[in-house]
Amino acid sequence: MGWVSTDNHHEGWAACVAPDGRLSSSSSGEGMLVKGVTGGYKRDKMMPDYEIIPDEKMIGWRGACTCGWQGEMWKRVTSAADADFSRHRDYVSFDGFADASRKVEDAIHEEWKEHIAPTDAILGVEAAAREYTQAGQRLDKTVAAAKAAGASWADIGRAVGISRQSAHERWADK
Repeated sequence: MGWVSTDNHHEGWAACVAPDGRLSSSSSGEGMLVKGVTGGYKRDKMMPDYEIIPDEKMIGWRGACTCGWQGEMWKRVTSAADADFSRHRDYVSFDGFADASRKVEDAIHEEWKEHIAPTDAILGVEAAAREYTQAGQRLDKTVAAAKAAGASWADIGRAVGISRQSAHERWADK
């Protein structure tokens, strides 16, 4: 499963980690697809720049993002007794798929959301700036209309919450 940021600039996922540190980008029935060819693993027929690393060889998980960000390493331990969530250790059986457990995937998702948080915050700033500009333009037009209808600078200043002189200085030349 993966996640996409609201601006569509980031796509994240819980990637399996190969013994050499490379991250998986997908999986197949034979194992995890990892970009790069070392010659130590079978090449994927559909994507020749990828190797298929068997699930039992995967050593853990970490968050990955299309922007290049990587989260903290979650180590795959050999027994349930060795699992310790607080130390980023989890057990997933070596005789099945190597995908992260739901608990680890949720924790990685939280890390990824922290990674993209500045992006989402900036989107809010951009939206507020657009609204501010639009409101300023609307105010300029309504002041011009009020002045054309005979309102005084004192009336306009009072309506805006500024002095007569400030209103005159701001809008007299527009």
